[in-house]
Amino acid sequence: MRVLITGATGFVGRHLATLLLSRRHEVFGTVLQPEGDGQDDKIRLLSCDMRDAQQVRSAVEDARPDQVYHLAGLSSVRESFEDARAVYETNFFGALHLLDAVRRTNASARVLLIGSGHCYGKLRPRELPATEQQVLAPNSPYAVSKAAADLLGRHYFESFGLHVIRARPFNHTGPGQSTHFVCSDFARQFAAIELNLAAPVLRVGNLHARRDFSDVRDIVRAYVLLLQKGKPGEAYNVGSGRAVSLDEVLKILRSFCTRSIAIQTEETRFRRGEADVLYGSSRKLKQATGWRPEYDLKSTLRDLYCYWIAILTRQLGEHEAAGVGKS
Repeated sequence: MRVLITGATGFVGRHLATLLLSRRHEVFGTVLQPEGDGQDDKIRLLSCDMRDAQQVRSAVEDARPDQVYHLAGLSSVRESFEDARAVYETNFFGALHLLDAVRRTNASARVLLIGSGHCYGKLRPRELPATEQQVLAPNSPYAVSKAAADLLGRHYFESFGLHVIRARPFNHTGPGQSTHFVCSDFARQFAAIELNLAAPVLRVGNLHARRDFSDVRDIVRAYVLLLQKGKPGEAYNVGSGRAVSLDEVLKILRSFCTRSIAIQTEETRFRRGEADVLYGSSRKLKQATGWRPEYDLKSTLRDLYCYWIAILTRQLGEHEAAGVGKS
């Protein structure tokens, strides 16, 4: 099976590529700027700016995929308020360029278009957990771009018969995630404090916000199952089905750290207009594919914390080695 992953070297893309390679697929991946890191050279990386229609079409022509996972995009809700145009150009027009390229070069391919649970916006308690029938009401540039791409995917199915399946994942985390995201930010701070690389003060924002957290490794398994068994034209939520407060995330991570830590709330870490609670129902996904999560939140956060301990320990060793070499 020839598979194309857009954004193959990103956080989710790396986990997805690892899973697909373990199943002996021939994997191609787009990347904005190749860095010579092709998952042990088992992936053929294609230089591609999703904002450039011709580059996207060339990548699809080169890969000739049977399956396409569209992961590439800008994913920070907070940063989307700072440069909304870049988010729309990348997330919406990137999806447009990809869908059009598949339609014109390989219309029989199955496409998984990755949206976001943030598309539902701020929901009332009686509207939770969010289901796929919930009206999309995005309340950030990021969410608007994902909602628009989601509707575009439905349009390409209805108007052109393209085999587009839409996934709406809720928050996910795990080893390898950027500190632009709250769980990884907390985990890195705890790891740095544990290794005595930072003062014992954890900087936080709104700990009362409650979100639907899943392990990235469970998420990519759901993506693979959806592309195999999902119904073209349909949308599927992907998540744990329950809300966990950021305070609970903090407490779990704190249990891995041996040092006493003070908590410092910073207004700059609060996100404008965010929902107090957001979580979704994955019943439709489970019924269609048989998917079930394999990781509980504590295991996920432990792996994330250990990831940062390993990264920071290695960086410390490299720094000390460089210092020895100069003396």
